[in-house]
Amino acid sequence: MRGIHRLVVSAAVTGLLAAGAVSASLQVAHADTLVATCGGNNTNGYICNLDTVVPAASSISVSVDSGVPSEQVNVHWTLTCTDSAGSQNQLGATDNAATPLTVPLAPLPSAAADGQCNVNAGISLPAHDLTPKIDYTGTLSYTPAGSAPTSAAVHTVKGFDGKCMDDKGNSSANRAEVVIWSCSGSDQAENWQFSNSELIHNGKCLNDQGNGGIRSKVILWSCNGGSNEKWSELANRELKLQSHGGTLCVDDPRSSTKNGTQLIVYTCTDSSNQKWELP
Repeated sequence: MRGIHRLVVSAAVTGLLAAGAVSASLQVAHADTLVATCGGNNTNGYICNLDTVVPAASSISVSVDSGVPSEQVNVHWTLTCTDSAGSQNQLGATDNAATPLTVPLAPLPSAAADGQCNVNAGISLPAHDLTPKIDYTGTLSYTPAGSAPTSAAVHTVKGFDGKCMDDKGNSSANRAEVVIWSCSGSDQAENWQFSNSELIHNGKCLNDQGNGGIRSKVILWSCNGGSNEKWSELANRELKLQSHGGTLCVDDPRSSTKNGTQLIVYTCTDSSNQKWELP
């Protein structure tokens, strides 16, 4: 049974500035794992490029890990997938996301399942970021079409009535809804990391939309260190928002058990619909 395949590019960037530029690319048709080192310094902005051909695939993703939480990176990608019916393109981007992160290149063009895809994924530092950066590794992974994917660890946030905090559609877009859903133990839409007082999924942070306060919706947003995406884990298992004087908590509205119910922030009441088990 074939599982997830990976193409890896490691970037050695200690002491370099974001204003410097490095690049490397992988041009292969038949390989599971390759390693290339990025290095150099010119004027195009810091970027490391994953450029390869992926055979028929049911999923493709890019992961970035610096070894240190909350290093900010951008991931931009282009997919050109071709089968007997023709060629289809897909573009996407995730900006100012905190490492470690995994970005699904989705939705895949339908040609991906029957043909092959030319994949170009650029990992770069935000243009405004001029601070020295540590080493990081970018990994391009794909699951061959028709094979069972290798199970990846899913770190759930479990709430009222055993429902899990879920990124609707496993999106990496700003304003993606954060909802409750039946816990599966394998759905990557339920995979979260709690680090530096932030709850992170697909490189985006759990956020009180617009810092709106009581009854406002909970969404994903680019991690920026704002108080409306900083949370304190209390001893009673509430998740308290640091803005608005620390009076608001993540709340399953009206103790709903309906899949797809969007979470809100509400006055902390120590009630069961505000209790969460963090990963």
